[in-house]
Amino acid sequence: MKPKELLKIYIETELVDILEPLGFKYAKSGPKFSRKTGPFTLSVSFCISKYSSEDYCIFWSEWSISSKDYKKWYKKIWNTELVNDVIIGSSEWNIPNWLESEHDYVVLSNSDVDKQEFKRFIHNVLNVGIPYYEQVIDWSTAADLALQAPIVFYGEVCDFYIMANQREKAKQILDYALERATDEDYEELKARMEKYFN
Repeated sequence: MKPKELLKIYIETELVDILEPLGFKYAKSGPKFSRKTGPFTLSVSFCISKYSSEDYCIFWSEWSISSKDYKKWYKKIWNTELVNDVIIGSSEWNIPNWLESEHDYVVLSNSDVDKQEFKRFIHNVLNVGIPYYEQVIDWSTAADLALQAPIVFYGEVCDFYIMANQREKAKQILDYALERATDEDYEELKARMEKYFN
C-alpha cells in the first residue's frame, strides 16, 4: 500500500471520529484538520517523509494557529500584505511534553503494530498538542506562546501585545529584541519601535 493511502486509512478510521466531535473539520486533500475559535484557527496537517515506501509510511504532524484578524490588522497598520496568516506554528516534536517513541516521527508498516503506534499518536494529539495550542484564547496568550517557539519572531510578538493593548510588554519585547537583533532583523524592529512608541 502506498504511504499516503496507509496514512489516510488510519486518519479516516481512527482520528476523524475523535476530532470531529471536538469541532475539527477534516480536509481529505491535506490531509488536515482545522478548528476555528474566535479569531484563531488551529490546524493540524500531516507530512510524509520522502523516505517512505510501499507499506512503510513515516509521518509527523505540523501544528499552526492562524488568524485573518492579524492579517487585516497588519495591512491596516503597515499598508502591506502578509504572505500568510499563520501566527504560531511548529512540528510536533517542538511541542512540550510530546511523547516520543523510538523515532521522532510515526512509522506505519501495514502490520499489526500500526494500531499501537497510531494510538500513541492520537494520545499525543488529544493530551499534548490540542491542550498546548488551546492556551491561545486572546492576543496576549498568542504572544506568550509565540515567545516559547524554537524560533521567536519578536516583531510579531510585539504586534500581538499591541493588539492586546499591552503596550508596556510590547515595548519590553522590542527593547529586548533590538539589543540582540541581527542586521537582517534590526530595521524591521526599529520601524516598529518608531511607529508604536515615538
